[in-house]
Amino acid sequence: MPSPLQSSLFDDGPERGIRVVEILDRTKPADKAQIAFQRLVTQIEQQRALLKQWQDYRIRYNHRVSSELAPLQNKLRETRRKMALLLDNLLCQPNGLKGKGQRNKLRQLLVELIQDLLMEKPDAELEAIHDKYSDLTYAEDQGLSMALSQDMIENVFDIDMGDEHGATNADELLAKAEQECRHRIEQELNESDRRRAKTRKGRKAEAAQAKQEQAAKEVTQSVRDVYRKLASALHPDREADAAARLRKTEQMQRVNLAYESRDLLGLLNLQLEIEQIDAAHLTSLSAQRLAHYNQVLREQLTELNSEIESVVAPFVMLEPHSTNIAPDVVDRALTAEVARVALTIDQIKRDLEDFKDSKKLGAALKDFEPGGGIDEFADLSFLMEEFAPFAPPTRKKRRK
Repeated sequence: MPSPLQSSLFDDGPERGIRVVEILDRTKPADKAQIAFQRLVTQIEQQRALLKQWQDYRIRYNHRVSSELAPLQNKLRETRRKMALLLDNLLCQPNGLKGKGQRNKLRQLLVELIQDLLMEKPDAELEAIHDKYSDLTYAEDQGLSMALSQDMIENVFDIDMGDEHGATNADELLAKAEQECRHRIEQELNESDRRRAKTRKGRKAEAAQAKQEQAAKEVTQSVRDVYRKLASALHPDREADAAARLRKTEQMQRVNLAYESRDLLGLLNLQLEIEQIDAAHLTSLSAQRLAHYNQVLREQLTELNSEIESVVAPFVMLEPHSTNIAPDVVDRALTAEVARVALTIDQIKRDLEDFKDSKKLGAALKDFEPGGGIDEFADLSFLMEEFAPFAPPTRKKRRK
């Protein structure tokens, strides 16, 4: 009797039938090809489990970002915006601060704070305040920054992006430059391949190419043979019983899905499930068939690793210094980020009250030196921090 239905090829629930990896774990491989077969099957199962772990965590992560962090990010922006309006109000008061030096310091702090806020999203009121205190308007400042960024990127990548690149900020400009660079490299490689193809002469080259094509056909045929055996056994039109026809329809859908994705391990697991093969079959494969299976499994493992890399990449960017990135590591970092943003909001709220007193604001401005960087302005450095959402794909970089 076939094993009970499982919901997908990747179902690891208690109702699944015995799998290839379990059979191979119980047997001792007879030669190197069998060792490779067993290793590849084990690695694929492990990587599938890892992929599912990250896919499941991504759902939790997105939920936490939207429910915990995003509201705090919005609140933080509004709190920093209130600080900008307060500083503008203090600068508008003729006797609000003592001395020209304090006013210059506060003016520079306000301009930089507003620049950071405007990088997050447009705000006409803040832009007007910025232009009131800055030598360059915000539009002029952005244009100058883009021109400098384009000049640097063109020099680094040795390309000419022209005036019609369509980028609105340095990040977009860099992405377009990288895309153009990849396209150029691909063109050069393709041209190199064409030149090498033209220089190949003689029957040996033609024979080698024909041999490779034949080997590829044989590998594909091995997978097709497994598929045909499953399709022959599970075709629902040959089943008179309605319940059995429904069961085979669902199984055939899984077979088609596995075949379309060249999931050889999934097809073999299905053969085990319907008892089309057994342990003896798996441990007595011919050398040629085993070589074909190993080649397909290597390709399958490579694709699986690429998929994992794609899923994990955004999280690696959030934890670039972690040597062992894992869902629990990212989750702890997210918890710390939520706490940090909440703490910063509380600090700004206290300063919104304190800075209404010009003496307290003057004390905070005491150690700040214009052009010296925000690190020298310890009491108010949190105002200038970049608080972009702690979420994939990237975080904005603070404009220099």
